[in-house]
Amino acid sequence: MKLAIAVLTSSLALVLGSHAAHAAQPMRAPVSGDQVPARLVALPAPSGSIERAPVSFAWKLDPNAELSAPQPYVAQSREYWQTVDAAELQQGVSVKTSAPGALIRVSPARGARALDQNALRINDASGTARIERLASAKQLADAGMDVQDGSVIAKLAPEEGAGVYTLRATQAEGRYLVHVFEPQSSDVLNAAVDRQHALAGDTVRVNIGFERAGKRAQTAQAEGLLVAPDGRSWPVQVGRDGSARVKLPAQVGNAKGLWEVQVFASADGIQRDVRTAVAVAAPTARFKGQFAFNPATMRMALPVLAGSVGRYEARGTLYATAADGQMRPVSQAHSAAWMKRGNGMLVLQFDRSHLPAGYGAPFEVRDLSLNDQARMAPLESRARTGIAR
Repeated sequence: MKLAIAVLTSSLALVLGSHAAHAAQPMRAPVSGDQVPARLVALPAPSGSIERAPVSFAWKLDPNAELSAPQPYVAQSREYWQTVDAAELQQGVSVKTSAPGALIRVSPARGARALDQNALRINDASGTARIERLASAKQLADAGMDVQDGSVIAKLAPEEGAGVYTLRATQAEGRYLVHVFEPQSSDVLNAAVDRQHALAGDTVRVNIGFERAGKRAQTAQAEGLLVAPDGRSWPVQVGRDGSARVKLPAQVGNAKGLWEVQVFASADGIQRDVRTAVAVAAPTARFKGQFAFNPATMRMALPVLAGSVGRYEARGTLYATAADGQMRPVSQAHSAAWMKRGNGMLVLQFDRSHLPAGYGAPFEVRDLSLNDQARMAPLESRARTGIAR
């Protein structure tokens, strides 16, 4: 252990310059919201034409400008989808709405018989429902909508309010997708993942809420599905408190794209579907947990342990101390390099000219992140690293 520390300190001193006093120091312990890989995986080297030359740059920040972290995205839904077969559609499919102006679309699945706009019948409790507009797939395509051939869409008239409707198509053959959208409804299903990106094997939390007129629906029931970019799926259990803890698989595969969490809910017969997403990455590298900062050269050395060959990038924001004793952001730096498996180093080179008059030590690099550039994956993020003097 002593030998390893000595080698690391020597390496950092070479990187930082002649100021050997600026030895390695441990990063702050991770806090809530930080992402730190607990393990590393060995993946094949990324293919394609990938830049291998090291790159480093920095730019000045306005210390008086407020920096804010992106807020979690909240997906909202006033719609749902339902798959039915020909027998159901011939007999009558029940649809319950909560507001006027509902849009109802019926689309044939692969191999199903196409529908024309006169094939769909919609009844309410007193007979034929009043339709404000009825359109075929061709009319929708002419209007610029991308719809399945043989689809029919109907918009209920404004006087057709909340209620139960029956959809029929006596000529139906095969399977169909029924889509109900209520743009004026106050019955809204919300879903938000507690982070934008995660690592394979992590557990993410999804907060789910079915609101009726702005208040939580006490009768709501929900279930979910985790769907990988390659089409694999896993059931998700939703607790009574409206949250779900979703365990991500340890092996995420090579398919590109976001991982979806799909939620299906109902309250007093009103159905809603919503989907949200999270970027999931294989943990291919991590910071080794130490850093060294030289205030004379304005360099921050960051030892990296790579589990896979690839191009890795560090980003960080330098905070300096103003005359009033408050630390404010003054500069941001990026650094990227190609690395083999094993130990590597990234150096954030800040510019002393970015320091406003009256600003100086102590310093701290915040919002530090490590990214796998070749695989487009955020690997590690730390809100705070530690004070450097």
